[in-house]
Amino acid sequence: MYSSRGPYMDVQEIDLINELNIYTGLDSFSEDALEKELAQCKGLGANVEKLRSLGFNALQLAEIRKGLESDKVDVNKYLDSSLSWTDMEEMRLEMVQGIDMSEYRAKGFDNQQLYQIRTGISDGVDVSVYAKKIYLADQMRELRRGLSPKDGVPIIFFQDPAFDSLQMREIRRGLQVGIDISTYAMLDIPHMKMRAARLSAQDGLVFTEAEIRKYTASILEQMHQAHLDNVNISSYVKRLFDAEQLEQIRLALKKELPIDNYMTADMRGEAIKEIRLGLEEGVDVGKYADVAYNWKQMHEMRLGLEHQIDITPYCKPLYQADQMRELRLGIEAGLDISKFSSMMYTAKDMYRIRNKILSGELQSTVSEDSLEGSVFDRTGGVSDQTILLSSMLENRDQYLYVSEDKMKCWIMLPVRRDGISYTEDAIMTFLFKTKIRSGIDRKSIKQALLNPEPKEKYLIAQGKEVIDGADGHFEYFFDYEKNNEVKVLEDGSIDFSDVENIQQVKVGDKLAVYHKATKGIDGFTVYGELVKAKNGKEVPILKGDGFMIMSDRVTYVAKYAGAISVEEGNVYIKKVMILPEVKITDKKIDYDGVVFIRGDVHAGSEIRATGDIIIGGHMESSDIESKCNVIIAGGATCPTKGSIVAGGDVTAKFFDGVTIKGHNISSNYFINCKIEAKGMLKTFGRQGVIYGGTAYSLEGIESAEIGNVSGARTTITLGANTALLAEYSNLQKQISREAENLKNLIIQRDKLQELGSGNPQIMQLKIKVNAAIAIKQQAIKNLADKKQKLDSDVEKGEKAMAVVTEQIFAGTIIIIEGLALKITEDRKTIDKIVFRTDPKKEKILVF
Repeated sequence: MYSSRGPYMDVQEIDLINELNIYTGLDSFSEDALEKELAQCKGLGANVEKLRSLGFNALQLAEIRKGLESDKVDVNKYLDSSLSWTDMEEMRLEMVQGIDMSEYRAKGFDNQQLYQIRTGISDGVDVSVYAKKIYLADQMRELRRGLSPKDGVPIIFFQDPAFDSLQMREIRRGLQVGIDISTYAMLDIPHMKMRAARLSAQDGLVFTEAEIRKYTASILEQMHQAHLDNVNISSYVKRLFDAEQLEQIRLALKKELPIDNYMTADMRGEAIKEIRLGLEEGVDVGKYADVAYNWKQMHEMRLGLEHQIDITPYCKPLYQADQMRELRLGIEAGLDISKFSSMMYTAKDMYRIRNKILSGELQSTVSEDSLEGSVFDRTGGVSDQTILLSSMLENRDQYLYVSEDKMKCWIMLPVRRDGISYTEDAIMTFLFKTKIRSGIDRKSIKQALLNPEPKEKYLIAQGKEVIDGADGHFEYFFDYEKNNEVKVLEDGSIDFSDVENIQQVKVGDKLAVYHKATKGIDGFTVYGELVKAKNGKEVPILKGDGFMIMSDRVTYVAKYAGAISVEEGNVYIKKVMILPEVKITDKKIDYDGVVFIRGDVHAGSEIRATGDIIIGGHMESSDIESKCNVIIAGGATCPTKGSIVAGGDVTAKFFDGVTIKGHNISSNYFINCKIEAKGMLKTFGRQGVIYGGTAYSLEGIESAEIGNVSGARTTITLGANTALLAEYSNLQKQISREAENLKNLIIQRDKLQELGSGNPQIMQLKIKVNAAIAIKQQAIKNLADKKQKLDSDVEKGEKAMAVVTEQIFAGTIIIIEGLALKITEDRKTIDKIVFRTDPKKEKILVF
């Protein structure tokens, strides 16, 4: 998008522009978008071959198409591929609105400035106030909004062009909400400080001008957050703790953790964070809360304590954090870390040795004096025994047999023709010469010599099998596997019979006891080789909320009464409100925890909760909102109005006439509902059905039946819907606009560079433009990060499909990725019917 790089661009800016080309150069738009725009232009009478030959991209073609659709636009005025799509858009909108911008264009205003002037004229604003070259486009925008007839404010407070656009915005917003902006509306106060002061004042904490000037924006933000959290950090502010430190102190005080007992003023914020996290998890932070350690070292020691290992071997300040990590991983794996714990080893060396031990490549040999049944050379120069031994050694394979795993050794004693008898000393010496060193059974040798059978093998040595240590494990005193979930019966339908058995705990209830790992017992082979046993591994401490670890470091108890659940391996105790039923005469329920209603929720009720909402009975025409899951055993009926909104999953026996929003949504059947699922939409069992109403699912739908025999209109929409695609498209356009603005700013910056630095006014302009460039770069990065998150949803939508396992009825409409298919006749299946789009997204395929 930006090809003129100019002599003053640094490497970072070039990289940024290259990255922007990925987002805004329409690499991110598919070839399909280009062809669709060409097809639409052709339908409006355009010469498609000419458009194709001129090399327009999809966004440029979109502007040409919009121009062709309007009888007020002459597209020939901007039918130039060298114009950006934003240039085209500006020219098109000028013609649509009948606004002559030639005067301003002649004065050399850039595209973004023209946009602000034209928008102001359209809104009935006196643009002469800001239609000046001294203002950048973003400054114009703030002045235009300040002059707005609807939300206008006295712009005299931020009209000075020396203010950057973000300073202007903070002053304008402060005026709009009616706070006293005099404490921060000054040129030398950065916008971040202005923002912190404004937001704080809106929440009732007003900073003086002296405080705003004295403290950084980050410290002001921490003071504001402390005010909201109802904690006092003023003494720490006075002691000159920085913002990172204050954030960790604030979070610790909020949870009433004894952070003062362990931290010191010379610890960095990250170090205090490691202490805070350790206190939250209940580990002995005293073992690492020392300024001798940096935060990375503290991190490794905290992780070791959380994994319940003995961290003493690596609690030495001279170890680097990456060395500590290798030692920690070695201890967690039950290895003998003495082989690589020397400080002479780098972390890479430690990594290499640790992995050699893990793979068995590096082993130790047992010292001979530590083995049971060791043997030594006993020939003593006896002539007949020397002859016997020499013969046995020459034909050793006829005498000695060792198992493949080297753990057993047998001997055979063939008949000798020379009259020499086998003796115990000869056999012991033979074993010594053949390196059989351990596990020798002298009794077996003596027994074999009493009456040897020439073809019989005698087991005369055995190694010692290793005994691996047992891993640490938790013994739970609640049903760890149960998570207040509904059950699916054999026929596929949902069983809610157990929904009332929500797991509850009381204050002080024992939740779990940790049983520590045991050490392994080493073994050895008959050759005296050490077979290293594996020590049991400790497992991390329990994480979550609502419980604490007792002083024995193995017992976990509930801190307060509530509902206990396990989510992604973490244990949570949430306060629970239990009600027999909810009626319209009851006041609105707004609860920080789990709400459990044993009976019915009657029409007209309102329930909101931060935890799950579980209804043991039936819900009728009510509004329910949960930040977690919603489970309704008796089903939900909303003949007039009623809605369910959940941050998690929504499940009920049935839904009738309900508006439902959630992640995964499931039921036995849905009748005339309005459904919006950000995950999957499912029905259960061979009787599961969706008919009537509308159902949207980002990831797909599975149901036995869709529609019904009466032909009730049922619309199923899958994949990225219009709202998501519009958000995605607008985000891409927003990135493109910001990139265009950045390009103009860089051009202005380069021109100012050529003018030199002697003029104070020029210097001021340089500062302003450079600040605007930095702000714009950050804005583009933030938008790009947001786009990445949307990419994931769009990708999921591209794979969406509808699966019908029994029957789909005529009258059903299936829309996938904007493509529609109307079912004109009933269709049954003995297996399943699958609806999805073809790879080119041109039609819906049916399998």
